[in-house]
Amino acid sequence: MKRWTAWQNWIAVAAGVYMLLAMTWTVDVGSSNAYMLTGGIVLIVVGVINLVSTSRPVAEWVQIVVSLLVIASPWMGAFATGTPAVAWSTWIPGVIALIASVMALQPAMKGYREHHAVGSH
Repeated sequence: MKRWTAWQNWIAVAAGVYMLLAMTWTVDVGSSNAYMLTGGIVLIVVGVINLVSTSRPVAEWVQIVVSLLVIASPWMGAFATGTPAVAWSTWIPGVIALIASVMALQPAMKGYREHHAVGSH
């Protein structure tokens, strides 16, 4: 896989951008803005790292973990109940990033095996 071509990682970056933009139209509840800001930035950074450094399954696993943390953030930040718009603005991009990250894992593992094949001696 070539650099900047993994559409799955572009989806994760877009999910992070959405989370940052969602802060402008959702009401700040508790620490929701902090979680949305942090989650959005980390999704963008990890997604760009995956776009630049291809065939790195470890980086894809990191993106999966970050996506899971984004999904869990409404409960961790205590804004999952009472204001569904804020929670949904975090859950939806988190789930989308998770699905895209899982879909990127297989091509990354295949590329890693092709570039790091164990030769016979």
